[in-house]
Amino acid sequence: MKEVPVFLLNGFLESGKTTIIKEIIENNGNYQNNTTVVIACEQGEVEYDDEWCEKYGVHVEYIEKQEDFTVDYFKKLDKHYMADQYVIEYNSFFNWDEQEFPSYMVIYQQITLIDTTTFGVYFQNMRKVFQQMVKDSSLVIFNRADGNKELSQYRRWIRIINPQAQIAFEGADGQLTSMLDEDLPYDINQDNIVLEEIDYPTWYIEVFDKNDKYLGKTFTLTAFVTQVNKDTIVVGHQVMTCCAADIQFLGYEVKLPKKMDLVVGDYVRLTAKVIKAYSNIAREEVIMLDASKIQLLPAEKEKVLSF
Repeated sequence: MKEVPVFLLNGFLESGKTTIIKEIIENNGNYQNNTTVVIACEQGEVEYDDEWCEKYGVHVEYIEKQEDFTVDYFKKLDKHYMADQYVIEYNSFFNWDEQEFPSYMVIYQQITLIDTTTFGVYFQNMRKVFQQMVKDSSLVIFNRADGNKELSQYRRWIRIINPQAQIAFEGADGQLTSMLDEDLPYDINQDNIVLEEIDYPTWYIEVFDKNDKYLGKTFTLTAFVTQVNKDTIVVGHQVMTCCAADIQFLGYEVKLPKKMDLVVGDYVRLTAKVIKAYSNIAREEVIMLDASKIQLLPAEKEKVLSF
């Protein structure tokens, strides 16, 4: 029999499970082009309304008691819908150790959603429940994480339960990061932050995703010139983002401190401040580097960096 993938999300009521399921389906063609059944084991404020379900080809089933959540239930459901995948919004008070699935239904991923604003109190009083939620999860997402000063401690608690889980933090802007300031390979509080070349990919993504945090900060880094304009250059590195087949150039436009005779391929060391300014290349306001110093270094063969 054909293997049917199951994606399971758990977390307490109002932890954001429905919201993230809807976002995944809305942004993933694999869901929209196939038959998807969402099984909701509890109902929060966010709902799967009929118009949304019809738009994305989603069928929603509700179940309230774990004793009804059996192998026979899944088989009947599968016979009715013949679904290509199932997404389960699991009730974290169900006993996960007693949960059974038909042999052809395989859990491809389990994600745990945690509301950061209540986690400290809940964890201290319901540690067993969190252990059940987290122990088999490949990804744990702390949402509503803005301004919380206990994130390092929260991550350590999760690591104790499941050392293999990837842990991410989501802010109000919806951006996910697995990186806290103390995880960065450089000290963001330095007046002039000197980057090692191997740290360039992490720094680039950090500045790109969280530019408000980096605006006005000064960095010293080495990079290759890939474009020369009248008053600016573009510098950066080739970076392997996930595999050898996915190599991208990650770079920023740099305002020159003075007229310089640079050419494409030059290897330079620059000290520059992160700014937001109008780019004649992008024809809009973008994140740029405002260089106070640029030094031409001996020629180097460009190498591919990785995260």
